[in-house]
Amino acid sequence: MRTKFIDTTVGVIDARDALILKKVIMDRYPREVELSLNLATALVSNNSTEERYIDISFNFKNVVKFGLCSLDYFNENLLDTCFCEAIDSEFLNKEKTLIQKGFKHYFLECYDEVIEVVVQEYNLILPDGIRIAGEKEDKSNW
Repeated sequence: MRTKFIDTTVGVIDARDALILKKVIMDRYPREVELSLNLATALVSNNSTEERYIDISFNFKNVVKFGLCSLDYFNENLLDTCFCEAIDSEFLNKEKTLIQKGFKHYFLECYDEVIEVVVQEYNLILPDGIRIAGEKEDKSNW
């Protein structure tokens, strides 16, 4: 399996220690998974906050595959970064209709766990007031 890193709104999440899983919430209908995580801001490329750690969430929608594995039982050499996409996913290659519908195969490597999801869409949710490096400010209200 080959993977590629994902450049999120906070940049590339580059080190295993960058994410600590706090909570998993799974809804069956609609098929969604929300991950609450603690992010070490020094280990991402675009975050300009003075906070050393922030709480973030990933919200995955239209989940067809979800797995959580202890890092001790996962070959961490498979992953490029903490949040990456499987380029040649065996699962998606067997299910061609999912590829046609826009599904993608992702991995999140946290401090102690690896999360695997096959989904149609995801959102990264940041706390209010966190400013991203390079983000343009709206000065029309000044």
